[in-house]
Amino acid sequence: YIRIKNIPRLKDIATGTWTLGPDLDPFLFLRWAKYIVENGDLMLLDTMRYVPLGYTTAGEMKLLAYMIAWFHQILSIFSLTDSVTYSAIIFPVFMFGLTTLAFFLFARKIFYKEDKIIRNIIALIATFLFVLIPSLLPRTIAGIPEKESAALFFMFLAFYFFIEAFTCQKIRR
Repeated sequence: YIRIKNIPRLKDIATGTWTLGPDLDPFLFLRWAKYIVENGDLMLLDTMRYVPLGYTTAGEMKLLAYMIAWFHQILSIFSLTDSVTYSAIIFPVFMFGLTTLAFFLFARKIFYKEDKIIRNIIALIATFLFVLIPSLLPRTIAGIPEKESAALFFMFLAFYFFIEAFTCQKIRR
């Protein structure tokens, strides 16, 4: 609820369209995601960055723009979005929802030697505290599609799989 409370305020009163929150990087990711949705792939040289030389997009930061474009295409199938901008607005909230699930699995796996009920209670309390951490809120709130919302998901998923592999009794699994 905290993360989606600002969505009505992200509507531009002059044009009636959606806009992103007050951060600079998300506008770059949104512009790239729009280009990917329109053309199917990201341009090789972004001439709007580092003028007059341009920026070679093969270097870094491509995954987030592609993830926003893929998220938009999935939402478009179910008619849940009207623009790439709206998809970018709700993308961090969706990714933080997945992050919360990955964190819960990770926290539960850390206490694998405990009783199942104790393990679940510990994981629920840890997840509750994780969701309310004030330093994560600005990076996972609706309207600010930053790298952290997706990176946290992959980080906790990697931690979970590492512990799963470390605690597994069978090598084949």
